[in-house]
Amino acid sequence: MSCGQERDVKASTIQERAVIVPPNSISDQIYEVLKERILLGKIAPGERIIENSIAESLKTSRTPVREAFQRLVQDGLAERVPQGGVRATIITPRMVREIFGIRAVLEVYAVELACDQIDAETIRKLKELARQARKLLSSPEANRLEELISLWKINTSFHETIYRATGSEYLLKLIDQLNCLVRRFRFLSMRKTRIQAWDQHELIIRYLEDRNKRALVELMKAHIEHAASDTLKALENDRWEKDV
Repeated sequence: MSCGQERDVKASTIQERAVIVPPNSISDQIYEVLKERILLGKIAPGERIIENSIAESLKTSRTPVREAFQRLVQDGLAERVPQGGVRATIITPRMVREIFGIRAVLEVYAVELACDQIDAETIRKLKELARQARKLLSSPEANRLEELISLWKINTSFHETIYRATGSEYLLKLIDQLNCLVRRFRFLSMRKTRIQAWDQHELIIRYLEDRNKRALVELMKAHIEHAASDTLKALENDRWEKDV
C-alpha cells in the first residue's frame, strides 16, 4: 500500500471484541488491544485507525482512545494523519536498517553483560523457552496463526530474559524504547526464519552457559544481521512501502 492509500479500520477488523476491565486504566487496555493488532498485522501498515470506530467497538468514550493513540504514536507504531486520527506506521527498508543497527549495538552489549552476570536459574529458563519453541516448531499445526503467535511470544520472552540477566537498569530502558518496533519486525519475518532463529538461540544458551563471551558476541552480531536481512526480504516479498 502506498503512502496515499489509506484504509479505514473496517468492522471486520474490530470484530475481535476486547473486554475492558480493571485494574488497568481504560486507556492502558485500549492501548494494549491496538498495539497487539498492529504488531500482528491485524491493522495493516498505513491503515487508518478511527477514533469513533474504536470507541464504539470497545464501548468507551473517545478520551481514553485518544490517550491510547498518543502512546502508539510515541512508540512509533502509529502516526498522525492530516485527515484526523492516526494510521499504523508504514514500515520502510530505511526504518528496518536503522532499528536493527541500533539493536545490534545494544544487544551485543547486553550479551556481554549477561555472560558475566547470568545464573543457573536463568539458564534453566532459557532452556525451557527453547524446549517450548521446539515443541511448537515440530507440531503439525506449526503454521497456524495461533501457533505462530505463541512462538513469537516465546521468542520475545527469550530475548527479554537475556536483557534482564544483564542487571543494567539503563540498558533495559534503552532496549524497551525499541521493543515495540523490534517485535513488529520479528512477527513480519518469522514464518520463514523461525527454525534458523531457534538454532541460533540454542547456541546462545550454550555460549552463555560456558561463558564464552567471544563466541557469544560474534553469534549475536550474526543473529541480528540475519534478522535484519530476513525482515527486509519479507518487506520486499509482501510489497510493503519502499523508501522514496
